[in-house]
Amino acid sequence: LIGSSTEQPEIYPLASAIMLSAIVALTLGVSAHTVLSAPMHSDATVLNIPTKKIAPGVEMPMAGLGTWLYNTSEAHDAVLLALQIGYTHIDTALGYNNQVGIAEAIKESGRDRKSFFITSKIPGGLNFSEATAQLDLSLKQLGLEYVDLMLTHFPNAWGPFLPNGAELRREQWRAMEAFQKSGKARAIGVSHYCKRHLEDILPIATVPIAVNQVQYHVGMGMENDNATDDKAFNEAHGITYESFSPLCGPCNTMELINGSLVTGIGAKYNKSGAQVSLKWQTQQGIPVIPKTHTKAHMLENVDLFSWTLSDDDMHALTAATTPIVAGDAGPPPTSGDCIVP
Repeated sequence: LIGSSTEQPEIYPLASAIMLSAIVALTLGVSAHTVLSAPMHSDATVLNIPTKKIAPGVEMPMAGLGTWLYNTSEAHDAVLLALQIGYTHIDTALGYNNQVGIAEAIKESGRDRKSFFITSKIPGGLNFSEATAQLDLSLKQLGLEYVDLMLTHFPNAWGPFLPNGAELRREQWRAMEAFQKSGKARAIGVSHYCKRHLEDILPIATVPIAVNQVQYHVGMGMENDNATDDKAFNEAHGITYESFSPLCGPCNTMELINGSLVTGIGAKYNKSGAQVSLKWQTQQGIPVIPKTHTKAHMLENVDLFSWTLSDDDMHALTAATTPIVAGDAGPPPTSGDCIVP
């Protein structure tokens, strides 16, 4: 699940205040350097996208491209364009059924493998052998020798839920660790996991849980743990909290793109509403992976690191109560993840 930014205002030129970006990055524990560049398309823009350490020796770009709901050809076109203009992070999943198109885009881009970061995911609710097969299938579809980050996509089967969820979470994690130790993934993590799910695997983990990719966006800043999938617990245990749907794609609203709060704040900085919504997260050290297929929006979505929201604007965005989390409307609203057995 990834947010969408398909109707943003016009693109503004990328700023060049790299020193300011570095200062902000260091404050958040984000690396001031970018992922290694490689030969790109002749009209490529040099994008200064900082990274965050998620595991020993592994740096994740703080902004990337999501591909949820793109079919094979759509994913191909979006990913090829993103790689041509200098993107350094592409997010996909076996369940998106678009990895073959992404593999073709990677090959056509001519980018050096070390110049970009790939995240993929396999379904949850699998035993060791099933998980191993799905991991190998994902890598085969992508046409890669390794991914930078592999996630378990959900804490159980998508449905119907299996009764032995905790046992399978542990078994699947062991398969993920074997995959990582074989050199096929640089880091491993989870998605949609709440505290209870994480506590099933933390005691047996021999490889750190690098990332928990969950829904998070403006409107959720004051929400309870069942809405945020226990954000504070993740952070307390050194698990990078990564946002999918950072513009609330599943919320059936454009509020985080053209709503009065974000556009009003954006006007102060000559930025769009979408940029403000994304900046609220990256300024907290939360990586984002918004989805778009247009060059202007791609550039806008990573122009987040040479400017800073004021404390007052950050507080206003944190205090926003809409849009609510997409999932179970409640009351109170929740993601629905924490009830998964």
